Amino acid sequence: MNSRTIIDLETCQSNPKFETVVLVTKELNISVDAAIFPEMVNQTVSKTVVDFFAGKSEAEIEKFIALCKQAETFQKDE
Repeated sequence: MNSRTIIDLETCQSNPKFETVVLVTKELNISVDAAIFPEMVNQTVSKTVVDFFAGKSEAEIEKFIALCKQAETFQKDE
C-alpha cells in the first residue's frame, strides 16, 4: 500500500474496500470493529467472534452456524 493511500484512509478521503480494511486491521493488530466503529473502542465487549470460536473445531463452528440459521428461521416464522 503506498503512502498516499494510507494518508487518504487516515483523513477519510477514501472509502476502502472491506478487504483493505481487513488487511489494515491485521497489520495494526486491531479488530475490524475498532476500525469501523472507533467510537466504540473504549466500550467493554465480553467476547469477540475470534475469542468465541478459539479452540473450537471446524465441526463445532459449523454446528453453531447451523443453529444460528435455524434460530433465524424460527424468528422469521413468528
